[in-house]
Amino acid sequence: MLPKVVVLRHAEKQLGDGPPRGVGLDGSPDPESLTVRGWQRAGALLGLFVAPTGGPVIAAPTHLFASRVGESKTDSRRPIETLEPLSERLGIPIGDAFMKDQLADLVAAIRACDGTVVVAWEHKRIPPLAALLTNSLAGLPSTWPDDRFDVLWIFEPDLAGLSYGFRQVPQLLLAGDQAQTL
Repeated sequence: MLPKVVVLRHAEKQLGDGPPRGVGLDGSPDPESLTVRGWQRAGALLGLFVAPTGGPVIAAPTHLFASRVGESKTDSRRPIETLEPLSERLGIPIGDAFMKDQLADLVAAIRACDGTVVVAWEHKRIPPLAALLTNSLAGLPSTWPDDRFDVLWIFEPDLAGLSYGFRQVPQLLLAGDQAQTL
C-alpha cells in the first residue's frame, strides 16, 4: 500500500541581496535560512497537520523528509527549518538522508513508508519529484513559480493502493496567501 504524500516548497527565503533577509533560529543573519515570514509559515503549518480540536486538517504525518544540508552549491537549511516545528510537536525525526537532486532515492524511501509522508523540498525539483512519484507527468504542473510558498501538492493512493491521485491545496495560513493553486 502506498503512503499518502504531501509535498510542499520550503518556506520563504531571502531573494537576492536585499531584505527581507534570512535569519537563523537565534536571529542572526543567514542567507541559507528562512526569512521571518518563512519562520512564521513553518510554525503555521502545524495548523494544517495538527489541529487543536477536531483532528488534523490534512492528515497527521507519520514521516517527514527534507533535503540534506551541505550540497556543493548551497548549504540551504530551509527545507529542514520548514519542518522543524512539525517534527518537534509530533516527535517525528526529519529524514534528511538525500541531497536535493537524489529524487529517485527519495521516492524509494517514501514508497517504503506507511501512513502520511510530508516532504519539504526545493521548488524547482518538486515537479520532477512528483513525476517520479506518480510515474507520469499527466495532470501535474510542469513548474513551481519562484514566488509561491503557499501551496501543498497531495498525492493520495487509489483504493487498490497501487497508484496516486493528485490534488493541490492552498495553505491560506498567512496574510497574502493565495487561494489560487499553481
